[in-house]
Amino acid sequence: MGQILYGAQLVQPTQNGVNMRYDYLGADSEVFAVGDVVTVNGDSAGQLAVIDAATEAVAGVAAKVATMPATNDATYEPFIPAELDQVWLMGTNSDLTDNETDGGTFYGLTGSTGAMQVNVSGGVTTTTSRQVMIVKVDPFGIGGSGSGSGLRQVYVKFVRITQFAGAFN
Repeated sequence: MGQILYGAQLVQPTQNGVNMRYDYLGADSEVFAVGDVVTVNGDSAGQLAVIDAATEAVAGVAAKVATMPATNDATYEPFIPAELDQVWLMGTNSDLTDNETDGGTFYGLTGSTGAMQVNVSGGVTTTTSRQVMIVKVDPFGIGGSGSGSGLRQVYVKFVRITQFAGAFN
């Protein structure tokens, strides 16, 4: 790998495998990149949008590159819904220390379309801004420090997720 990761990649699906959802309209003029963490609870009136605040619940991860029409009433963005027992690979915006120190800590997310990361430089979160929990630091054993190092690659679980009506979360 050897580079800073942007977005999220599913590395450990649930026992039921990976489900894909196509049932939410993308927010008007929203731009999606594969791996963007998305929400349906934001200011998009129940439409799918890229997370832009650490207090938003995670609906899942975008599965297709797309730009929604300015007045979108027909385009649905596919996404992998977030479930509590999934593990995702993400990058961080600052170095972590190690698994003993950082495993089990909570953080928010930061960035925009195509450039989302775990917000380590914003500090450990203890309130409603918890969006992810660190499962493992440097999962590929790269080591080092600074931009592109293994200490900026982590396995995470989403901890603040959208509970869909009648869903499988």
